Amino acid sequence: MSVISKFRSDRRGNIAIIFALALMPLCAGVGAAVDYSRATAFRTDLMDALDAGVLAVGSQSTMKDDDAYKIIDAWMTAHLGDQYGWHLDSVTQDDGGAITAMASAKVETTLSRVLGIDEIPIGVTSQAVRSTGKVELALVLDNTGSMKGTKISKLKTAAADLVDALAKAAKDPKDLKISLVPFSQTVNVGSTYAGEKWIDAAGNSATARSLFLGQTVNRFDLFKKVGATWGGCVESRTSAYEATDTTPDTKKPDTLYVPYFAPDEPGTKGEKTYNNSYLKDSKVSAVKTALTGLGLTDSLSLPDFRLLQGDIAKYSGSPQTGATNALGYQYGPNSGCEIAPLQRLSTDTATVKTAIGKMIANGNTDIPMGLAWGWNTLSPDGPFKDGSAYHNDEWQKYAVLMTDGNNENEVGNAEDDSYNSGVGYVWQGRMGITAGDKAARTKARDKTLEAMCQAMKEDGIVIFTVRVEVKTGSSSVLSNCASDDKKFYDVQNVADLNAAFKDIGETIQALRLAE
Repeated sequence: MSVISKFRSDRRGNIAIIFALALMPLCAGVGAAVDYSRATAFRTDLMDALDAGVLAVGSQSTMKDDDAYKIIDAWMTAHLGDQYGWHLDSVTQDDGGAITAMASAKVETTLSRVLGIDEIPIGVTSQAVRSTGKVELALVLDNTGSMKGTKISKLKTAAADLVDALAKAAKDPKDLKISLVPFSQTVNVGSTYAGEKWIDAAGNSATARSLFLGQTVNRFDLFKKVGATWGGCVESRTSAYEATDTTPDTKKPDTLYVPYFAPDEPGTKGEKTYNNSYLKDSKVSAVKTALTGLGLTDSLSLPDFRLLQGDIAKYSGSPQTGATNALGYQYGPNSGCEIAPLQRLSTDTATVKTAIGKMIANGNTDIPMGLAWGWNTLSPDGPFKDGSAYHNDEWQKYAVLMTDGNNENEVGNAEDDSYNSGVGYVWQGRMGITAGDKAARTKARDKTLEAMCQAMKEDGIVIFTVRVEVKTGSSSVLSNCASDDKKFYDVQNVADLNAAFKDIGETIQALRLAE
């Protein structure tokens, strides 16, 4: 007799009944486990699809909740189809940039039905928040005369809001460093740096000597002789170093930064023929005699206006005061240095915002002057040495370059044929040309800017460029300077400047799923 037959004919107990009764909950338990496993697997799929949709929204510009809902819903549909009747319940975004989405589904059961369970409800929530990681950011902002009024006001608001947004997204305040570089035709580094080794106080560089007939002159001494103090502005380095990150070295004077000094231009004190005639001139013959005594005979053949302008003997007494006739500058050695000082990299966002609030608009546009100092504030080498090492895996460097104009170097100012600026006069050749119309000068400065942008990007600096209400010239200079097409903003109405800066802030912030 078989084992099964014996089992069926056994009358010694109710084994068959007990086995049958035990089989029902056993099957229900196994069925519940299978259904639960199916529900768990789908919950994972639902969560993954929702996470992906939330991150997809976060990677784009700020949008309305309804638009965000549509994007996430479409994303989930593509990944899940119509399984288990899932539904995207809600999508919300807060002022801090966090995106929260909720979805639900009902997994129909199979074997669990014997227990009266027809479906297993599922609910998931995904939230993505913005975090800056470790960021060093230089705000290089146009403070030229064309920014007066509404533009400078809108710029202050946009820049301050950007600082606030990044500060809010930073996990640790020490992980966010921001610098500010207002620029016009020069940059004000701050008069407190007069004693720094990277300042060419002695006047040994070619840049310093070219203005004063080849003489080595301490410009701070000239300031004292006319009873003035250095305003804090600097000139560009020579063309060999301007578009580089070469560390200032006292053994190589041309790598140093020359303190900005606007010379007394020819003419009677206060005369309007030249823009900045603020002292009484010596006689040409006296200047030539002095040069001969110094052995600087090569300078004797220079035009009279250059001899009078480069004469250091006339610096004494009190200079003419008041506004000059051409660009609204003030008479004197600081003429053209009417600009707020920069703020080096700082983790104190309140200090940065205070510096933003002090910005004023005056002067012409020399974009390389500004960007060079934005680069300097991010540099690990100098002058400030505040930045982390280039290509550091922990830190990402950014520069935001904003301007409302093209590179400009005005034609005019009598025989100087230009106005003194951070690149001196056109005849000094520091732009790569010694003469030329306004278009030629713009082209020369654009070439320097192009080289500077390329070098910065090679150092791992991500560059955003913002062009505001510029109706003339080509946008290619700034668009090519940006790290990619999405990082160039052509803002045609200054009212939209805040939106551009907000988008930049969101791009800098890394979107991550909340834990």
